[in-house]
Amino acid sequence: MKNAKIFSFKKTAIAMAVTTVFFTNTAIADSDEIRDLTQPKSTVQVEVIGVDQNSAKFGEYNGLYGNPSGIYPNGALNIRGGGAYKNNESGDTTRWSVVGDNLGLTSRSASASYEDQGNWSVGVGFDQLQHNISNTYNTPYRGSMGGNYYVLPSNLTGGASTGTNPATSSTVIGDLSNMGVSSTRYNTSLSASKIIDKDFNISFEFNNLVQTGAKLQAVAGAVAAGGNAGTSQTIAILPMPTNYQTNTFNLAANWKGDNSHFTASYFGSYFENGYKGFQWQAFNTTGATSGSGNGNPIQTISTAPSNFLNQLNLAGGYDFSSKTKLTGNFSISQNTQNQGFSGSYDPGVTTSSANNGMMAQAAPYGSLNGVVNTTHADLKVTDQSVKDLTLTAAGKFDQRDNLTQSNMYNFFAVDGTSSTRNTPHMSNIPNTPESIKQAQILLGADYRITNAQRVSLTLENSNVNRWCNQYGTPGQTPATYYSSATIATGSTFYNSSGCMPANASVQNSANALYKVKVVDGVNVKLGAGYSNRQTTWDNTNSMMAISGNSSPSNWNINYPGFYPFFEASRRQYSGKGSVDWQTTEQLSFTLGGKYTSDTYPNSVYGVQNGYSWSLNLDSTYAYAEAGTINAYVTQQSMQRVLSDQSTVGVYFNQLQTNATTIGLGLKQGGLLNGKVTLNADATLSLANSIYNTTSTPGVCATANAGYCGSAPGIQNNLAILKLGGNYQLDKNSKLGMQYWYQRLYSSDYFYNAYSVSSGGVSGIMPTNQTAPSYAVNAVMVNYTYTFD
Repeated sequence: MKNAKIFSFKKTAIAMAVTTVFFTNTAIADSDEIRDLTQPKSTVQVEVIGVDQNSAKFGEYNGLYGNPSGIYPNGALNIRGGGAYKNNESGDTTRWSVVGDNLGLTSRSASASYEDQGNWSVGVGFDQLQHNISNTYNTPYRGSMGGNYYVLPSNLTGGASTGTNPATSSTVIGDLSNMGVSSTRYNTSLSASKIIDKDFNISFEFNNLVQTGAKLQAVAGAVAAGGNAGTSQTIAILPMPTNYQTNTFNLAANWKGDNSHFTASYFGSYFENGYKGFQWQAFNTTGATSGSGNGNPIQTISTAPSNFLNQLNLAGGYDFSSKTKLTGNFSISQNTQNQGFSGSYDPGVTTSSANNGMMAQAAPYGSLNGVVNTTHADLKVTDQSVKDLTLTAAGKFDQRDNLTQSNMYNFFAVDGTSSTRNTPHMSNIPNTPESIKQAQILLGADYRITNAQRVSLTLENSNVNRWCNQYGTPGQTPATYYSSATIATGSTFYNSSGCMPANASVQNSANALYKVKVVDGVNVKLGAGYSNRQTTWDNTNSMMAISGNSSPSNWNINYPGFYPFFEASRRQYSGKGSVDWQTTEQLSFTLGGKYTSDTYPNSVYGVQNGYSWSLNLDSTYAYAEAGTINAYVTQQSMQRVLSDQSTVGVYFNQLQTNATTIGLGLKQGGLLNGKVTLNADATLSLANSIYNTTSTPGVCATANAGYCGSAPGIQNNLAILKLGGNYQLDKNSKLGMQYWYQRLYSSDYFYNAYSVSSGGVSGIMPTNQTAPSYAVNAVMVNYTYTFD
């Protein structure tokens, strides 16, 4: 045939050579592609980062803080290997990996693993994260960051500090010295697993978490002519140590059958605090330097106590059929805390001239002997027996049963007004071992109306109960200090289970969702929700103190008409919606929004109502095969209104918060014959909060008018710009560079209380902390080597 002759050729030597080369090159290309898919690449990266400002806020978590030179050597690696990648055909199933990231920074992590796939595995890991809290903190106290003992310099003790307001004292200001405050965690892990057979395996995980450093915390010291009677107080912001270690264990056995699965596991958590208490020397503002008391006593505040948790867990599921399935979980745990009180508080006093503690009497027992039992259970059934309909029924039960003994603790309050030890402001407060139980039931249905439409409805009922198994110690008389102060007892207070004002609540909620594909490329979602919480109250007993000679009925109830918003009866309405529009293969848009409204119908005081809403718009455009651009904008707003009763009338406080975020990103690859990739990201976030107070008619015209009006706005404006790129030097080597600019403008009148320049606040030790504004430039250069 003529056509056959057209496509025929002679099998000459040249033709055979060309054909051989062609098919050989094709085979090599195919082999490279297969190797890329089946054999992972390993990489090693070295990097240098330069930062022009040492800002704790900028480097709060990223590790770019603390080096005075601003130069940070860094590195990363991802090395993988094993016979499973190269000798799988011969039955080798071993794999190993070594991974590290940010190895030169205080946000570093590393891990290594080895496994025989389908048989066993073992792995180790380590990560570090330093939380840089402040580099503008100043204090006159002498002590080490992370320690638990702080004292005043000698020129601020005795007569030198008599009657002095620390906020304006030139002596205090002259003794201020800077202290960087940070807290660092070190996490080490070990994991292993063993597959017994195709249905059964066991796994083990161990984790050791060590935390060092400190976090800033306010402490109130009390001093008086007669000692620690609480006749005056001065507040200091001090670095509370985080000297913690937590060990956790998780051992699990897993079984899977043809239509069922089951897991049994043990979890243990053992927390230990290296310090029982934190001690500091009180600053004297009363004029007492000698005589019946020490003018600058060493005082103690307790730290988080060591405690232990042991938990047993069961989880499983059963498929009745391919369309009806059951899953469930059950767990029980016990949390114990029995650390001795010694060293965690100032012991009780015995004579009027003594100055050895804030406690009026010694603690009734040497330790808390705390025991909390926790139970959890949940079941969920899904059924798809009816075409296009999915039904769900679920139930959940949680109980925290606090069996800790409730005892009376008698101490001198730091806000007392007495001038002698014989008539102190005494408080008698029992610890409150609160228990809580929650039961939830959920019913849901999801129905496919057509191929383009779905609707779902979820109904939920939640019941919460709160109680104390025992509250206040029977037969334990509240403390009296000499014969001049007698505390009323109150029969309803002792041995009562009614320690919680909000003892029960019932919440019913409904949520509906509708999805529709309007046309090709346009999808719409619309949702609505309603929730109604009703809380019952018992104001005859609560966890408030019995103090002084007052009747318990005046102390152990909430103010009539006030209910804490997180427990109060509430109605909540919500709505949400989104539209996804894929205009072309290259361009897409998403528009979404959400609105929530809360009202508290039974609250005369406290939070009355609030709302929040958000809108977001984002788009992605692939303008070229290797080029994309994305942009987004979000707007968020929140408002809450509360009322407050004063001696002259009712005040209304409104808090309004707004945040706007705009972002733009660009990525372009394939430049210079595929060797260069460029990227750029820009973000601008503007946030502010405004607090405004109004009142009932005439109130703001009284002497309390200073409470009315708007407080200075709180602002946090953040701008971020990142410009970077990669250049492929050769098949295995890549050079990367990035410029990073970040600016935060922060304004918060909260810091005025700590500032020397603003005069501070009487009774508060200044720290000269400022709102964390900064403007940082950073440059990163890295080299990455890739190999098989």
